[in-house]
Amino acid sequence: MLYIIATPIGNLEDITLRVLRVLKEADYILCEDTRVTRKLLDHYKIENKKLVVYHHHSNERKIQEIIELIKNNQVALVTDAGTPGISDPGNKLINFLVGAIHELPLQIVPIPGACALITALSISGLPTDKFIFKGFVPHKKGRETFLCEVLAAKETVVFYESCHRIMKCLEQLNKKYCHSRENGNPGDNENEPGLYPWDPRFREDDRKKRRDDKGQKYLVVCRELTKKFETIYRGTAEEILKELKNEFKDNEPKGEFVIVVG
Repeated sequence: MLYIIATPIGNLEDITLRVLRVLKEADYILCEDTRVTRKLLDHYKIENKKLVVYHHHSNERKIQEIIELIKNNQVALVTDAGTPGISDPGNKLINFLVGAIHELPLQIVPIPGACALITALSISGLPTDKFIFKGFVPHKKGRETFLCEVLAAKETVVFYESCHRIMKCLEQLNKKYCHSRENGNPGDNENEPGLYPWDPRFREDDRKKRRDDKGQKYLVVCRELTKKFETIYRGTAEEILKELKNEFKDNEPKGEFVIVVG
């Protein structure tokens, strides 16, 4: 039995009773970083657990060792934060096991819980009946294409960005297609701030204008979700960029970022 277990993305209270039960019953726990997983286990007084490291550098030999463990044990797979397999090396292991499932007496069981992209979507106020998740922005190669695809999408798009590149990302989005209020956002006159679609004062004619403006994009940028310094920024790329620059001055923003574009 292999349990795919979602763990908290920040706040350790965001965990289910089922997760705690399965972690207590598991013979082995596969984890990215034993220090991170040990902190969670210690918090809930789950003791004497055998931790096996599995991360994006693990090779096929490691996977074969894990298969041997699964044959005779209850094994739980966790990631450092969130749901294994979602922009996470756990996906490689699960894919391999699914390919061999007809040869093994194996059952893969999902134990749902926290997930950063779903958490961000839930408070975005943007359409969620259809959305695209694109994972992390490429560091270099493919970055330009990635952002162009984000801006060209008709559906709401969610992606992750590093704190080291969040400013660059917003600058690139702003430079391409994201207009500021002064460059076309609705408002009764130049001096009055525009209203966003989630604002109840937003008029139907403004909604139509927004729909007709193909280049207009609005962002919800989530920093440090569920953690002590959780912050939600809403607006255009230009507006959020200014806000981050004012907040962090000459320092690099800290934390993990989820960006929702719609």
